[in-house]
Amino acid sequence: MRQLAVLTVLLASTSRATEPAAKLTVQVVNSTRNGASIAGDEVVLQLYQGQKQIDSRQAKVGSEGQVVFEEVPTGPQMAAVATTKHQNMAFRSPPVLLRPTGGEFSARVQVFDVSTDTSKLSVGVHHIMVAVRSNALEFTEYLQLNNTSDLAVIGAERDEQNRPVVVRIKLPTGFRDLTTTGYLEPEALVNTGDGFYDTMAVPPGEHQVTFSYKLDIDRGAPQIVKGITLPTAELLVFWEHGQGQLEGLGEPAGRLVNAEGVPIEYHRRSGLTPGQNVTFRISGLNVKRSDAQTWIVLAVTFAALVLVAVLRLRPRATKAGPPHA
Repeated sequence: MRQLAVLTVLLASTSRATEPAAKLTVQVVNSTRNGASIAGDEVVLQLYQGQKQIDSRQAKVGSEGQVVFEEVPTGPQMAAVATTKHQNMAFRSPPVLLRPTGGEFSARVQVFDVSTDTSKLSVGVHHIMVAVRSNALEFTEYLQLNNTSDLAVIGAERDEQNRPVVVRIKLPTGFRDLTTTGYLEPEALVNTGDGFYDTMAVPPGEHQVTFSYKLDIDRGAPQIVKGITLPTAELLVFWEHGQGQLEGLGEPAGRLVNAEGVPIEYHRRSGLTPGQNVTFRISGLNVKRSDAQTWIVLAVTFAALVLVAVLRLRPRATKAGPPHA
């Protein structure tokens, strides 16, 4: 068996060696207006076979904004990712498939100058969806994180390990089982006990942030305090009516219906500022497993409401000129 394993490795290596080598050009572009020079920035090229990294190479960006890597291996499962470090922040290219055709490949890395001015960060639409799952409340949050500048915002605050504290998210006391998808990268997050913060710079544009967590139902009527850390245009709290009662947010702004005909109510808050709290409590809980179809319906509804909210929040054109981007 050992001889067979060695033979398999040798055959795989031989097969990889017979594939034609290629040239890969990495083009680095600074998208900040009048940004700093990228000449001399370091580019790291990571080579993967399937999910496994098999090699890493480094080079400096030339005066024309390019780095050329020669003799790059190709193959059916080969791929490359280029990372450029600019002003002490890392920016990555999309993966490049290195098909076994030889010739030339290219990768593009978009970088930005780095700013510590967090005043350019805000939240457009923020949705909090609350469901009863077994003996716990499950929260799923969706928010549109906006950076209106043409700089990568990192913030001036540093933690005890000298990592930047870029975006703080406050969560209800006692939260557990935090999971993230999409924009947030788990290795860049730090749990603080009352929430978490992200240590990665926020690039320009709009970013869809999604995360979920649970809160145990152990006694009484749970009170939820949601702290606001960034200016927020609009926050909606969704609650499945009939699985208890949500109190403290006044009359609902509207209602939806799930696949079983159970109404879902939602509450709206607008123009929230950092330091504010949105507080509500849930009483009369009938603890049982919530209908999963509810959240499938709400996921679709969320997308529709986001579109409506974005259109509503978009500045209107004036006689003086076109609307802002």
